[in-house]
Amino acid sequence: MSGSYKIIQSLARAFLIIDCFTEEVKELTLNEISEKVDLNINTTRGLVQTMLHYNYLSYDLQDKHYRLGSNFLEKVEIAQYDYTEKIIEMIRGDLQRIADQYFVSTRFHSVENLSITTLIERKPSRSRYMLIIHNQTDFPLTASASGKLILAHLSETHLNQVLSKVRWEKYGQGTITDPNILKKQLKDVTKNNVSIERDELGDGYASIAVPIFRDEQLVYTISVVSTTQLINDSYDALIQELRDIQETIHKLAEFQ
Repeated sequence: MSGSYKIIQSLARAFLIIDCFTEEVKELTLNEISEKVDLNINTTRGLVQTMLHYNYLSYDLQDKHYRLGSNFLEKVEIAQYDYTEKIIEMIRGDLQRIADQYFVSTRFHSVENLSITTLIERKPSRSRYMLIIHNQTDFPLTASASGKLILAHLSETHLNQVLSKVRWEKYGQGTITDPNILKKQLKDVTKNNVSIERDELGDGYASIAVPIFRDEQLVYTISVVSTTQLINDSYDALIQELRDIQETIHKLAEFQ
């Protein structure tokens, strides 16, 4: 596809410099950038100084390292917001249909580090009873379906750090209070690409959640929550519904 376009060399080199910075490599010296992009030091310096001028890179005078600049990060946030809005518009109808058909609440969450934010929620429109979940409630990651998705995709070191700070309280008859048992469950979460919570945050309530990835990073989750009985009655169907939405979103990501 790129062969049909004229490639501007200076722009291409600037993009290569941006690509030098990753989740693992957040800062680099000028020499390290020069080596990574395979350009001589003077050419690299000119490109870097131009990117500094427009705030796409920043420079720490003390440690003499370059990092991604504020302007670049702001553009990323804009792009992420636009992408999120597209997803919400695309799945809004399906979330309501699932809520109405199975008498469950459906939710689309964003994930940032260890935090979960509800972006959209849909409740069954014809149900006589409604499960109300307060957005301000701080659910423990170890006892919620979406929370366990986050834990399942942490490195072993990071996971151990998080679990070492957990208060292993009993919220319901299904609450896991043994970190070793939780770790075994998290392996199943990773293997099956789905997370289940039954009677863990409270007796009689259950939830199912699936992960949404972008660039191999967990960025969203989609979940359904209702009584344990209703979740059990439609368990397989609900998982398939969530997987269908998951696949739709991942296809969108391929074109972004």
